[in-house]
Amino acid sequence: MPKIFVVCLFTMLALSSCTGATVVHFETDAYGRLADVKLGTSSGDHARDRAIANEARRRFSTLVPDPEPYRDYFLTVTPPQKSKETDAKDYKAMQKELKKDANLREKVLELCRKRLGKPDGIAELAVYTHTSRSKALEVGCQRLTAALANGRLSYSTFEKGRQGVKTKEMIAILAGR
Repeated sequence: MPKIFVVCLFTMLALSSCTGATVVHFETDAYGRLADVKLGTSSGDHARDRAIANEARRRFSTLVPDPEPYRDYFLTVTPPQKSKETDAKDYKAMQKELKKDANLREKVLELCRKRLGKPDGIAELAVYTHTSRSKALEVGCQRLTAALANGRLSYSTFEKGRQGVKTKEMIAILAGR
């Protein structure tokens, strides 16, 4: 029975704006070595598909550590889903709603706690908020939510924060300045 591998080759997917999946078909010889690589299903972008197939050929021993003789293996590469970006108009509307609605601010606080509640996130927040680790999550999320609601957190900083980038503006907000 063929094994199906779902792998995201980030270097290859960065080349593409195509949304379809690419399927690469591997065949092994009598000794379990790679005999042939074929393109199964194309995403529609030939250059991208060829690049993925070439990268998969190079990484076959990593992808299939113990290949069996005369077996077929399949690699399905799907592009990462891009998160829906909030446009500036929607962002301003969201800020106005947050300013008015305390329940909505509490929901945003809860989302912040979930997103940043991992040990490494808490450690980073403790540095930026100048608090102990036990208080860092709560203080950091309160400051971010307040800045979001009162308009201190700009749209560009918000988008960069969603991507994991810390700007000077965000660090200042977390520090309470």
